[in-house]
Amino acid sequence: MKAVKLAAIAAGLTLGAGAAQAQQGSTGPGMPVLVGSVDAPELKGPDDSAARIDKAVRDSRLDAEKPKTARAVPAKPGDVTAGSEVRDSKGVVLGKVESVSMAAAVIVAEAGKVEVPLEAFGKNNKGLLLALTKKDFDAMVAGANKPAN
Repeated sequence: MKAVKLAAIAAGLTLGAGAAQAQQGSTGPGMPVLVGSVDAPELKGPDDSAARIDKAVRDSRLDAEKPKTARAVPAKPGDVTAGSEVRDSKGVVLGKVESVSMAAAVIVAEAGKVEVPLEAFGKNNKGLLLALTKKDFDAMVAGANKPAN
């Protein structure tokens, strides 16, 4: 009977010492943190963390698709969308994309409309680009919209 009492007292002392150490704020790998203590992490529900993870994944995908610099990269066909502004090699707005087909996009400019192949588009952090100046683009549009004699 005395052996059982001694074992119970030893277990109690061991558990008490561990609880006292945890209460002193000892944290680190493998150390318990008491809920409600200064060192305790904020607890959130599973729905909140899942929503934050989903948002982070979506944001990282969008950031990966968006060029970070003014340096032009080839545009993917999905980048060319109706309503998007198109700029020249110096950043001057040429017009807006009116419609997109499988192979080309129609750009509406001051001088009229012109169909441009999708592979001609580039993009940078400001949007869609064409590798020509506004002057050259306007001449191309004027030539495409010249009345036939």
